[in-house]
Amino acid sequence: MRKQHRRRRLGWFSAIAVVAVAALAAALNILPAQADSHSDAGALQILPGKLIGSDYQPDKFYVRQGDGEWELTYTPGWQGDGFSDQVRGSLLNLRSANAVFDDESGKITDYDPDFTAAKNTDDFVAHLDDYREHGLMATDVNLQGGSPGYDGAKNPGFNSDGSLRQEWMDRAGKVIEESAKRNMVVVLGYFYFGQIGALDGDDAIRNAVTNVTDWLIKHEYRNVVIEIANEHNDDDYPDIISSDDGMAELIKLAQSRFDAADFKLAVGASRWGDGSGPQGAVADASDVALMHCNGLDADKCAQAAEDNQNEYDYPVVLNETDNTSGEYDDDTLAEDNASIDAMVPTGASWGYMLNQWNQYAACKYHDDCGSAGFDWALGSQPGTNGDGADLLRNFAHGVLDHLQGVAFTKG
Repeated sequence: MRKQHRRRRLGWFSAIAVVAVAALAAALNILPAQADSHSDAGALQILPGKLIGSDYQPDKFYVRQGDGEWELTYTPGWQGDGFSDQVRGSLLNLRSANAVFDDESGKITDYDPDFTAAKNTDDFVAHLDDYREHGLMATDVNLQGGSPGYDGAKNPGFNSDGSLRQEWMDRAGKVIEESAKRNMVVVLGYFYFGQIGALDGDDAIRNAVTNVTDWLIKHEYRNVVIEIANEHNDDDYPDIISSDDGMAELIKLAQSRFDAADFKLAVGASRWGDGSGPQGAVADASDVALMHCNGLDADKCAQAAEDNQNEYDYPVVLNETDNTSGEYDDDTLAEDNASIDAMVPTGASWGYMLNQWNQYAACKYHDDCGSAGFDWALGSQPGTNGDGADLLRNFAHGVLDHLQGVAFTKG
C-alpha cells in the first residue's frame, strides 16, 4: 500500500568517521548475538510493523523470540548490545546470492576445481559470526542464485514442474537455521532471471511459489523475508514474473499460504538497479520494498531510498548495489562507505554487494582478480591492501568495518 501523506526531509549528513575496529570492539565488547540455548529455527521471527498491528511503526522491522514481545531490530538486550539508535528498525544486509549454489553443468570446477555445493554453503555459514559482529543482521540468498561470472551455469533450484529439489532445500534450510541461532535473518529469493528457464511455464512457477512457501511454513522458518524474484522486471523472465500484474499475483499467492498458518512472513520482489521501488499492482501487494542501486552514487541511492520510504507504508531494503565496477581502490572504498553514511539516516535498510568477492567464481572484470570460486572470508588487513583475492577480502572487510562504526555506538 502506498502512502498518501507522509514526507520526510533528508538532512545534510557529514561523513561518519571510522573508528578503529579493535578499539571499538574492545570498548563495546561486541559479539554476535546468540539465540537462547533452548531456541530453534522457529524461535526468531521478523515482520514489518504493518503486519503486526496499528501500535507498531509500519515501515520498521520488528523481531521477537518465540511468543515474546515484538521489539525493533537492533534494540539492546537479547539481540546484542551497543547498537546505535539510527539503525533501529532496519535490516542491514549482505548480498550472498550464491550461498546455496550448485552447477549441474560442471563448469564451476573450471574456476574452482575443489567446489562442492555442500562445502560452499558450509564456508558461508562459517562466516556468519564475522558478518553479525560487524552489524549485519541479514543475508540475501537465492535458490536459483545469481550470476556466477561465467556463462552456462545450471543452478535450477527446482524441478521443471516447480517441485522442490531436496539438495537445494537442505542447503537453504541449513542457512536459515544457522542464521536463527545467531538472531539473523535470511532474505530468501525464489527466482533469478538467469535460471528461470529451468521451470516449464506459468503453472510450474506458481507451483514453485506454493511449494517453497509451504516448505517455510512446514519448518516454521520465521526468520525469513521472501523475495519472489530478483529484479522481477527483467525481460528474461516470462510475463507472469516480469509484469506488475503477474508479480502481484505471485506475491498474493505466497501470502495466501499463511492463511492457515500461525505466523506470517513479509513478501516482496526487487526491480532493476535504478533505485526504483515496487510499481503498480506490485506496490499494492507487497509487504516490503526491495530496491537495487547498481551504478547510483551514494547520494542518489540515498535519495531514491528516501523517496521510496516516503511512498510506501512498509520498510525499504536496499539488497543489491555495486559502486566498484571492478576497481578496488581508495576512491571506491570511500564511495561504498559513503553509501552507508547517506543511507542509514533515511531509515531505509542499507545492503552491500561486492560481486567479485562472494558472487563471481570467475574473474569478471580483470583476468588477474585472484578469484578461485565464491569467497566468504574477510581479509586480515581491512582496506585497499594486497592484491587478487587478498585485496577483495580486505576491501570487503574495510567496508564492513565502516558499517560497524555506524551500527554501534562508541562506548
